[in-house]
Amino acid sequence: MSVLDTIKYEGNNDTFIWKHPREDFNTLSQLIVHESQEAILFKNGQALDLFGPGKYTLTSKNIPLLSKLINLPFGGESPFHCEIYFINKTMPLDMKWGTQNRIQILDPQFNILLHAGASGGMGVHIEDSRKFLTKLIGTTNAFNKDSLVIYFREMIITRVKTYLTKAMSAVSFITINAHLDEMSTAIHGILNEEISEFGVKLAKFFVSTIQLEECDYKQVQNALSTVASRNIEGYNWVDEQIADFMKRYASNEGSQDNIGGMISQVPLAMAFGNMLRGTIEPLANMGFSGNLQALHNGSNRFCTKCGEVLKPDAKFCTKCGSPTKNAMYSCSNCGNIIDKEDIFCAKCGKKCGE
Repeated sequence: MSVLDTIKYEGNNDTFIWKHPREDFNTLSQLIVHESQEAILFKNGQALDLFGPGKYTLTSKNIPLLSKLINLPFGGESPFHCEIYFINKTMPLDMKWGTQNRIQILDPQFNILLHAGASGGMGVHIEDSRKFLTKLIGTTNAFNKDSLVIYFREMIITRVKTYLTKAMSAVSFITINAHLDEMSTAIHGILNEEISEFGVKLAKFFVSTIQLEECDYKQVQNALSTVASRNIEGYNWVDEQIADFMKRYASNEGSQDNIGGMISQVPLAMAFGNMLRGTIEPLANMGFSGNLQALHNGSNRFCTKCGEVLKPDAKFCTKCGSPTKNAMYSCSNCGNIIDKEDIFCAKCGKKCGE
């Protein structure tokens, strides 16, 4: 087999990594490395000498690592066997990404279950040729844009889904588009740290759209319409909570047969409604305001007769002495009234008792 005298890149412009098809060369061969390229010599699977842009006459002087392996002579022409890879260093890869499967998210504003996905774009380039070849390429003859997209797709989608779940659990879908820049920046930092281990730099990353399933858009539209109509009617979420609160009081054991007892509980329900409206005032004639504030801050149980916050495992109220078997419970996360048999809060979804 004849040996090659000129070694140069003969791949296409979309290729990141190209392996020269020949593996037998002369020590006086000309190696041509174009701008934005690097070339690396491999011997027995080991990355050896690296060449930047320029024209080189291969001698034992400028291929010292290879010379140590095969004892290349000084001066004269001598054949040697190795593999040569060309790396396109600065070619940016602009690629699109998107989540094929939707993730389930409970919208924090409307308490409706949404199925969301995201899409956007990113740009990468090879920063460390030796690391990229040894960790990612192996014995592959060529590595192009499509190869890189396939290799990193699962990593990208997994990180996007994880971040999107956290973000949309805190921010409603109707306002999420206002946070696309900060989401893009955060995910960019996460991904760049991971892919840098492969010698690749994430030059840019952005989230362009957040999508829902068709049926979810209708859910959101219905929720917005309901809010708009209630605002016109002067009705709001607080009124719903007060109505629910009153209904739970009326259903307490003994209250249906004790009208006086139920009536005595009305001021507590109304005080709770005032607290929800943000108009917490000193309710001196009832003595409840401090306890209701504690409820808002996450107390678990309170007396149904006087509103006193109960101590853990208390069987009687320390203020009025009433039995605590009918004590009311509140969510430790949002203060929503819950039944002691509830496993999750109906308002925020937090597991009861945590």
